[in-house]
Amino acid sequence: MNSRWTSRPVPFGFRRALTVYSLVGAALPLVVSGCSSDPEQTASPLSPSSPAPEAATPPAAGAPAEGETPTAEMGTPSVGAPGGCVGEAWPTADPTSPGPFQVTVDKNVGPLAGFLPDPVYGDVQQRFNVYRPSNLEGTGFCHPILVWANGHGDNPEQHPPECIVDPATNTWCGTYPGLMNQLASHGFVVIASLSTTTSRGEPLPTITGLDWLLGQSEDATSPYFHHLDTARIGALGHSEGGASTCIAAADPRISAIATVSGTRPLAGLNGPALLICGQQDTAVSCDSVATTFNAVTDRPAVFLNNLAADHGSWLGQNGSKGPTFFALTAWFRVNLMDDVANRAFFDGPDCALCTDDRVTIQRNSLFTQ
Repeated sequence: MNSRWTSRPVPFGFRRALTVYSLVGAALPLVVSGCSSDPEQTASPLSPSSPAPEAATPPAAGAPAEGETPTAEMGTPSVGAPGGCVGEAWPTADPTSPGPFQVTVDKNVGPLAGFLPDPVYGDVQQRFNVYRPSNLEGTGFCHPILVWANGHGDNPEQHPPECIVDPATNTWCGTYPGLMNQLASHGFVVIASLSTTTSRGEPLPTITGLDWLLGQSEDATSPYFHHLDTARIGALGHSEGGASTCIAAADPRISAIATVSGTRPLAGLNGPALLICGQQDTAVSCDSVATTFNAVTDRPAVFLNNLAADHGSWLGQNGSKGPTFFALTAWFRVNLMDDVANRAFFDGPDCALCTDDRVTIQRNSLFTQ
C-alpha cells in the first residue's frame, strides 16, 4: 500500500477542549528508565548527554522474500530485516486491546533537538522519550520504528515542572501516554520528541530523533542494537504534529504515515496514508482533512471521521477500544508488520471500521479492496 495527498496548513496553538479524559490510556504494564527525578527508576544504558551519531544512509525499502510476489499491501517480513536484526515473522494481534508486550520508557535520551523558543520550555531544547517493549533482546522479533510528533504545546507524557496536565488551569501538556503505551505494547519502538513545536526546525526534531535511533540500532552498547527493523518506519502525529508528519513524509525512510486532526501540503510521500479527523473539531475541520484525502492521486489512502471526537477528545475514548486508537494500531500493524488479518479493519464493504457507527470511512481508488 502507498499514498500521496495534500492539504492546507493546520492552524497552530489550539488547546484541547478536554473534559475528563483518560490521559494514561489502557492499563499496561510499564517500566520507566532513563533520566528521571524518581530515584527508584533503573538507569537506562542510553546516555542523554551522548551526542547523536551521524545519520546512517537511509536503508532501501525491503524486497519480498525469494519467490514471493510483491504486493501493494505487503513488504518484507521481519526475518532477515535490515539493520542486522534477524527475527520471526509477526503474528497477528487484536488492535482493540493492549498488545502482549510489557512497556519500558527510556526518558530524556538522545540528542537535544527542536526549534527555539519552545512554547513550553522557552530557550531550552529537549531530548526524546522512547516507548518500547521492555525485553527487546528476548522477543524474537525485529521491531518496526514509529516516529511520533506532538501537537503544539504538548508532549508524549507529562514532563514536570513545565509540562503538566492541569484541568483547573486549562493546561494540557503531556496528553499522549495512553497512545504511546498502546503502540509500544504491540511491539513498535516509538521515538517521541519532547519538543512542543514539532513542525519547525531544520531538520525537524522528529527526524533528528530518527537519525539517532538508527545509529543506536548499530551500537553494540545500546538496548536497541540489532533489535529494530530499520526498513519498517512509520510516522504519525496530532494537530501540529500532523503537519510535522506531512513534512517528514518526504523522507524516503518513512514508508507509512498517519495524522490525527492536522495536515499540510506534502512535498513527497513514500507509502500509505491514514488521515483522521474529528467531526466535532472546531480547530481543524474535517473538510480540510477531506481535501487532503481527495488530493491523493498516486498512493492508497484512507480517510476516517471520528464522529464524536473534537480536537482532543479522541484521547479519552476508552483507550484501545476507541476508534482512533485501534485504527492507528491496526494501520501500522498492517503496513509495518504485514499483519494481513488486520486489513479487515479497512478492507471490503463490511470492514470493521465500515460497520462501526462511531466513524465513517472513505478509501481512495488505489486502496486494494
